[in-house]
Amino acid sequence: MTLPLLCPVCATPIKQHQASLGFYCDNKHHFDKHAQGYWPLLSNRKTKPQVLSRQQMRARHFLLESGLFAPLINQLDASLLSVLHSTERHTFEHLDYQCADGYYLRQLVPAVSEAGIVCEHWGITDAENAIFAAAKAQTPAKLILAAMKKLPFASQSIDLITVLDSPIKGKECIRVLKDDGRIVLLQPGVRHLWQIKQQVYPDLIEKPLQLNLPNELEVESLQQVTFTQPVTGEQAFTLLDMSVFGWRANDELIHQIKSTAISSLEFDWQVIVLKKRQQ
Repeated sequence: MTLPLLCPVCATPIKQHQASLGFYCDNKHHFDKHAQGYWPLLSNRKTKPQVLSRQQMRARHFLLESGLFAPLINQLDASLLSVLHSTERHTFEHLDYQCADGYYLRQLVPAVSEAGIVCEHWGITDAENAIFAAAKAQTPAKLILAAMKKLPFASQSIDLITVLDSPIKGKECIRVLKDDGRIVLLQPGVRHLWQIKQQVYPDLIEKPLQLNLPNELEVESLQQVTFTQPVTGEQAFTLLDMSVFGWRANDELIHQIKSTAISSLEFDWQVIVLKKRQQ
């Protein structure tokens, strides 16, 4: 089986040893499968991977697994299946960029499988404890620990990239995406976590949505997903901590948010399908 991977040391194609499941290239660089079930594809053995806060990871895990995001998952399922059904290709390579603890993969992969679509799923992150958690949770994908500045994938080797609640950084996603491939991007909308935002920004006003996409990409479709959910103070704090504006909250505000439930918190997401611009 041809793999989309490149050796992170010499950039030659990677093969897999069937007995050990380890990866190797013709230049004899070897990458054994970790005992926990993921592959460290690092260019330097001395490279220290990123580590996420254990407390943040636990809080995020319990929040996501609570079912709070169920309406969002339903729309993501629909968007992924629509993209995969829209081509005449019979097999796909799917990369979940910055997969964290694998939560989104564990929700989306079963829907793809149940639809009868043959798809090889890859999850990649630069955080060692996150990929460890993804493997421990038996995330149904090949899990890769690697530097994100240079993805260990061949150019134009991936049919579908999901970037879920994480920014697209640099040009690597564009490089590895096939010319007719698609990126499914999930990002917060204008009114996302509005009742929490109002506490952080007392003079908050609603502004038009800004996408800030790389020039090489254009929007094929955009689906807004909005719903409200009751949340506890602890859940509100975790959502604040996961947000891009959480750093603005001081200790007093954090205590206030933690101690106050919100009966109807607004969730506002944009599920955006992107394609490469035609040259």
